[in-house]
Amino acid sequence: MCQDDSQRQGMVFNVQKYSVHDGPGIRTIVFLKGCSLSCRWCSNPESQQREPELAFNAGRCLGVSKCGHCIVACPHGSITLGEDDKLNINRSHCTECHMPCAAACPAQGLLVYGKK
Repeated sequence: MCQDDSQRQGMVFNVQKYSVHDGPGIRTIVFLKGCSLSCRWCSNPESQQREPELAFNAGRCLGVSKCGHCIVACPHGSITLGEDDKLNINRSHCTECHMPCAAACPAQGLLVYGKK
């Protein structure tokens, strides 16, 4: 039985607007998750897993002494204080989680790659 196209869903990890680099014209690019090729030179390794993933950008993180919202928001206690005011993240619980820690991060130090 063939599924109607209007019923199909994809896992998107990024939408890049106003892209002008790959030829003439302006375009919007939608990057999908679930690539099974696993190329060593892949420029988007966050696209390989099919499920949403928690990403950490240390350069954007305000630090626990100034913020700490993500620690409080994590329902599994998987985010803890490490050395030098840095975060330790145990991602083993993130597979069945809606990752409210990323929503609680005001500086987008934590991001979720993947949305239906």
